Amino acid sequence: MEFKYSPYTKEQQLGKKPVKRKGKKRHGETVKGRKIPSKTVRGRITKAEYIEALRRNGDYCYICGTTLNLEAHHVRFRSAGGRGKWRNIRFLCAEHHRGKYSPHQNEQLRKELEKLHEKLYGPWFWADKYDLFKAGLIQNTTDEEFEKFMEGEEKS
Repeated sequence: MEFKYSPYTKEQQLGKKPVKRKGKKRHGETVKGRKIPSKTVRGRITKAEYIEALRRNGDYCYICGTTLNLEAHHVRFRSAGGRGKWRNIRFLCAEHHRGKYSPHQNEQLRKELEKLHEKLYGPWFWADKYDLFKAGLIQNTTDEEFEKFMEGEEKS
């Protein structure tokens, strides 16, 4: 049996119509002429943010101090608008990240972590450059402008 190239799409070959997806597109939004990425993209923790969070916050569980099985925890949950920036990340061991005594189960611990990060990094610790731009706190969505604002918040 020999493979032959066919210029038709799979749907045409099988006699099916392509499926049209209904609902919202997840391509973000445009604000003041700037394209803002989707919440999903902005909530992801990049390798660079992960490494910076390790450097700044330490490579141990905030609750028990172990250095084993660490997981990055969003201090302000993604569902509440928290982003994947290092100021919004605290490391917890797997047991304290997903177990009974975790910020997901224990509201007091969640609030404690939020207060700590607010004290360390200011009230916008959870935000990214697009949140600050949308709030009118920075004029541009550059990393430099974002860091300048955040460093000012940390000193206050």
